[in-house]
Amino acid sequence: MPSALSVLHNYRLRLSTRYRNLPSGVRGNAVNALFVLFLVGILAYGAAFAGYMLAKFDLVNLLRDVNNDDSFYYFQIAYNLAAGQFSTFDGGITRTNGYHPLWLLLITPFYWVFDKEAALFGIKAFEIMLVAGGVALVAAAARLARLPWLLLFAALPVLYQQRGLFAGLEAAAALFMLGLFLLALTLYARNPARWRWVLAAAAFALPWARLEYAAIALAATAALCVMEWSRQERPAGVSWRGAVLAALPSIRTLAPVIGAGAGILTYFIYNGLTFGGIVPVSGVTKQAWSEFRWEYEEEGYSIVGNFRAVLQSEFFDFELLVALEVCAYLLLVWWCARRSGDWNDRLLLVFLVGVFGLAVGHLAKFAQIVATTHPVFGIYSWYFVPAYLMMALAVPVRCYVAIYFIRRFIGPRYPRAARLLSVGICVAGAVVLLNKADFSAPFKDVDRRSASYDWDVEVGSYLGVPVINHLLPDNSIVGSWDAGVIGYFARFPVVNLDGLVNSYDYYQESQQNPFRKGVFKPAYRELGVTHLANATRQSFARPLFEDAVIPSDNSGSRFQFSADSEPPEDFDPAVWLWERMEPHFDYHADGVGLVVDGRMARGMSRNCAEGLTVWLWASGEDAVVADAITNRRPGQRGICAATVILPREAATPARVTARPVRDLTPEIRSHWDVYFVANRLIYIKEQCRADDTDAMFFLHLKPLDVADLPEQSRPYGFYNPDFAFAWNGVLRDGKCWVMVNLPEYPIVEIRTGQYVPAGGGDNWLWEGEIRAGYAPLVGDRQPEISSNYDVHLIANRLLYIKEQCRPDDTDAAFFLHLVPVDLADLPDNRRQYGFDNRDFSFRQDGQEGDGKCWTQAVLPEYDIAEIRTGQYRPDAGNIWQGAIRPD
Repeated sequence: MPSALSVLHNYRLRLSTRYRNLPSGVRGNAVNALFVLFLVGILAYGAAFAGYMLAKFDLVNLLRDVNNDDSFYYFQIAYNLAAGQFSTFDGGITRTNGYHPLWLLLITPFYWVFDKEAALFGIKAFEIMLVAGGVALVAAAARLARLPWLLLFAALPVLYQQRGLFAGLEAAAALFMLGLFLLALTLYARNPARWRWVLAAAAFALPWARLEYAAIALAATAALCVMEWSRQERPAGVSWRGAVLAALPSIRTLAPVIGAGAGILTYFIYNGLTFGGIVPVSGVTKQAWSEFRWEYEEEGYSIVGNFRAVLQSEFFDFELLVALEVCAYLLLVWWCARRSGDWNDRLLLVFLVGVFGLAVGHLAKFAQIVATTHPVFGIYSWYFVPAYLMMALAVPVRCYVAIYFIRRFIGPRYPRAARLLSVGICVAGAVVLLNKADFSAPFKDVDRRSASYDWDVEVGSYLGVPVINHLLPDNSIVGSWDAGVIGYFARFPVVNLDGLVNSYDYYQESQQNPFRKGVFKPAYRELGVTHLANATRQSFARPLFEDAVIPSDNSGSRFQFSADSEPPEDFDPAVWLWERMEPHFDYHADGVGLVVDGRMARGMSRNCAEGLTVWLWASGEDAVVADAITNRRPGQRGICAATVILPREAATPARVTARPVRDLTPEIRSHWDVYFVANRLIYIKEQCRADDTDAMFFLHLKPLDVADLPEQSRPYGFYNPDFAFAWNGVLRDGKCWVMVNLPEYPIVEIRTGQYVPAGGGDNWLWEGEIRAGYAPLVGDRQPEISSNYDVHLIANRLLYIKEQCRPDDTDAAFFLHLVPVDLADLPDNRRQYGFDNRDFSFRQDGQEGDGKCWTQAVLPEYDIAEIRTGQYRPDAGNIWQGAIRPD
């Protein structure tokens, strides 16, 4: 009876024999059908991803989690282009070329069909399918080049995890064009006479996707030219120079080289004649930003320092090594082919030429940033599509090159061993890639982002636009530095003031110095700007906003919009609001806005659950300005948020700076007075000089329980969140003040002071110590309950204090019964009783010091009608109890 292994072996032999006996055309069609199925799978995966994202995301998600503010420059210019206005962001006030043309032309038709909000969703679906199309084109090129393309099954989907491809900018179109260029290269390798002009057209188009891709087109086509020339036989007796001159007319890569050169030359000529500068104005603006960033930081440009800073980026560590590795592969394979005179693996060589182009493009980008650009302005995720693609192809290319050398050096003598080794390499590569592949990762990322409540500058701009739309007259012209979202949703022209999508004339009139310290020429006034509005971010727009000039007749005004996440559970609404709003008045704004959600918004808006509500808050009176309801789909939860706008006259410096410390004595008196208020430290200097704004402070926090510390701080027994005045300090009326929030865990000792870094060490200017306790919270106020423990209701917490504490008082146990205004707020298991009980003991969160005991209990966020609390012993019942009715 035959064994199972012999049966399987015979079955495999029969299948193999039948497959070999099939006509070659039938076998090829079967492989082609499998490959077509693979391409359909790639496109279906992209369509599923697009559908999933659009089903999960509403407009706020697109603003907050996907599209960058700069992407709205594209969208608004495309909208104007569809409306018949030529290449303008601000409705015809200026002409701009601060973009890459291909992506702009691709999205313009959406504005022929959809309104502005619907177009954003259509463009997002199109963007994702462009990425899927680019992946399919790369796979097709690999198939034609006889690369082990099944390895791409696990390699290419990683591109869907690159957020830079879906930021609403040109990256998706760039990936599609790079895939098309690789496919054209491979087709050219199969039939140069037929496909050379197609390759020339692809090389011509690359710079229009991103200008620096001219380096990719020129490097790849030039490498093709050299490779073709190296195949020519030199006639006997003819010099190398004569051989080159004789070969030039017959070099079939001359057309692609001409196409690459013509693409960049045409791009330069078009921009020069139309806009007055051969490169996009956004590029020269960022170069100016870089120069004046170095000047502003007083560090100067250093090629060594810039090299190190750029090399630390996530896009230039391992990627640079892979780029050099790809260049080495091309040189090695070309040298072997030229030495042996065997050009049968020309397809491999040409595909390597394409990947070599990607590597050269990445190396050129590295060199350009090091030479001309500050890393802050030169490293954005959507710049590095060639690196994404090169890294996705790294393992398949390594396998392909290894198989090439096995076939060349082992195959002629040991064909069976060569085949086995080749199969083994493919299997090993597939195992490595499949081990890293996570096809669900992009979908999980969508889930995480759709559930996020982290606001950013785009949402702050969007929620602020209805305010300025309501308040400003119809003939207004608004200027803004972060102008993308504001310009897209505003009902009147918005001029971009940082210069990214303004004109070359504006760039020159602003003296090329948007960030020069203490100098700003308001060139925007020549454009008729009547009002200023900007979303707040930690950027160099701050000095611009301070120095900006509005019309002398006071008809203009300034609006600053900030974004913030949901406040903590135990927040004091007034302190929380002032703390975040006050620093923005440093911009000399007539009004500032703050995006809030959750409890804060519910306290301001009766219909917050219905969507986004914009409020105007003036002199303590609330008035609805406008509603901006989100495009919620069935089954989606709504976004509860509000924008609070404070006119300047509603907040005076005295009201803000003095309010937290009005009746308190500083805990530390020195160059700076330090107050301990609630859960924060306030540093104040009454007579502040300019050099005081360079102050740096150390802060050492010793907790009651070392386990509360971050893991890296536990060996030292304290936490040191050092900070500088520049981070969030305020200078006004000759006074400096800065506020620092402390962690939520109990702190027994605070050491703080001021220092100056010098000579590899620190010079301490002053220092002091604070024993943390309850006194700054309570002040002179009377307790709500006076008993064995005094109970204070402060903000959203109860504070239990005993002035003369005995050892047995640290064994105290407390009961806490909370009766809500609405029983529906209670947990399900407590509704039948009508109250919630949150009993606790001194051991859980109590502190001792100076003969005193104190502990606290944080209250829930819902409205409370009555609080009943007291102390008990399990063996003796209640010791004392009392009731509090919150206002």
